[in-house]
Amino acid sequence: MESASQPTPSPAETDLRVLIVEDSKIEAKFTANLLKKNGYAVVHERVETEEQMSTALDEHKWDIIISDYQMPDFDGMRALKVFQKYELDIPFILVSGKIGEETAVDLMKMGAHDYIMKGNTARLVPAIKSHLQDAANRRENLRLEKRLKESEAQYRGFFQNAHIGIFRCSENGALLDANLRMANAFGFENPQDFMKSIETLKPEIHDLNTREARTVKLIELANQDDHCEASFHRADGSIMEAKINVWAIQEDPEKPVYLEGIVEDITKQKEMERKLREMEELHESLIDLTSNL
Repeated sequence: MESASQPTPSPAETDLRVLIVEDSKIEAKFTANLLKKNGYAVVHERVETEEQMSTALDEHKWDIIISDYQMPDFDGMRALKVFQKYELDIPFILVSGKIGEETAVDLMKMGAHDYIMKGNTARLVPAIKSHLQDAANRRENLRLEKRLKESEAQYRGFFQNAHIGIFRCSENGALLDANLRMANAFGFENPQDFMKSIETLKPEIHDLNTREARTVKLIELANQDDHCEASFHRADGSIMEAKINVWAIQEDPEKPVYLEGIVEDITKQKEMERKLREMEELHESLIDLTSNL
């Protein structure tokens, strides 16, 4: 086993960490120099046995593995099996001057990312660049997926535990999701029963002048800039008075719009306001009555 003769670069200077599985020092040096000539700052190590390869994988991180297929005490098939034990998302490329097409296809099916005939330097570097980019893309996708899952989990936690009713529905008002507070406000014990029974939200808006109520579509409310007051029918037939705020969301131009909103039960508050007005009106009536005595 041998390491590159040059001093180990600092992490900021290292572009490519290459593990070369090769019995020939000359071939390994040639591969490293070829990469350097193509713009990579290379740190490489050569191994030629299963034990050496396992030690190198245990002790260091690598960006790519380039393995010869035929060696006196080791071969590319066994090297691939060692590589697979570590479950690394890095390219594993086989190079050989004596490998049949059928064997090469079998190795690709087993998990090798590519195979290249020795001496075909015109293909080696582009293949390495391509597979390194693919690996970088996969890592970035995994990073984004992880962030997305974390964001979804945070949103779900807020959604489920919020102290106000939250819902999501289609553009035509069909319920897609609701939290526990929303279900409770409508008289249900859980969101599942709520959405089975109340398939579509139908808020009623009262005209302040005529006192008449009309059912409005949620998409109409989404076009307003602020919340409004509306009435809903609960499971037991009673009326819930609420503040409702709705907004439209379109995550992708090719996907349909959906609506999200919040519903705050203000039934008790409105009842208190009515009682207060009644008391004030009664008080004014008593004042008028006594003033005429």
